[in-house]
Amino acid sequence: MRGRIIIYTILIFIFVTVQVTFLNFTDVFGVKPNLIIILIVSVALLEGRNHGGIVGFFAGICMDSVVGIALGYQALLGMLLGILLGNINRRFFKENIFVMVTCTFISTIIFESAVIMLSYGLGLRINYIDTLRTTILTEAAVNSVLGAVIFFILIRINRKLVGMDAKNRY
Repeated sequence: MRGRIIIYTILIFIFVTVQVTFLNFTDVFGVKPNLIIILIVSVALLEGRNHGGIVGFFAGICMDSVVGIALGYQALLGMLLGILLGNINRRFFKENIFVMVTCTFISTIIFESAVIMLSYGLGLRINYIDTLRTTILTEAAVNSVLGAVIFFILIRINRKLVGMDAKNRY
């Protein structure tokens, strides 16, 4: 268990750091990929709702503290997303890439729509339909493709963690 906490902490730190530094200067088809959504979806599908919710919460807190609209909003969204997707964990094969790509696509749309709704509630007037068509759907597609690559890496890490847990159990 300790190994998982350390690995998840390192992954959150790496993903948040890359998200706010390198990806701020990188555009893929005019959008910036959201690594945090990819991490939350991957952990929730591989580990379940508890781990997905915890990783989502702490990754969201880190993002809120760096670039957030309101402290705790992305943490709440990340936690809810992790818990929701963690419930899917029991119904599908954990390492199914099609499930991961589909969940990442839908999660990106939900996450970004919620951020836009909060922005609208705070006084920013954003045309949701135009934003959905020009930005959110493109970001969802980019996240899905990038998520498939990252998911393979996280599957390998997860297999090593499961092996470590089995050794430490006895």
